[in-house]
Amino acid sequence: MIKHIVCWKLKNKTEPLKECSDALAIKRVLEGLVGKVPGLIQAEVGFDYSNTKTASDIVLYSKFESKVALKNYKNHPAHVKAGKTVRPRTYDRRMIDYEIE
Repeated sequence: MIKHIVCWKLKNKTEPLKECSDALAIKRVLEGLVGKVPGLIQAEVGFDYSNTKTASDIVLYSKFESKVALKNYKNHPAHVKAGKTVRPRTYDRRMIDYEIE
C-alpha cells in the first residue's frame, strides 16, 4: 500500500477553515476522486486548527493500492480536473509518498 500526503497553504484563507469556501471546494473535489480513479482506496482532507505560523492550512491523506496506481492517478483526467480547483486556491505545496508493507 502507498500513502500520498499533500499539504498546502490557502491563498485566500478565512477562519475557521472548516467554513472557508476555498477549503471546502478543495475537500469536495479531492474526496470525490474515490471511486473515479482506479487504485485510489481513500482520500481524506483535513483543515488545520492550530493556526500556527509553521502549519499548513489543508492536508490530503490518501491511500493507493500500489505505486503504479499512484503513478496513474497523477495523469488521470479526474485528478487533472481536480487540480483546476486546487491550484488557483493554494500555494506552498508539500508532499510525501511512502510505502507500507
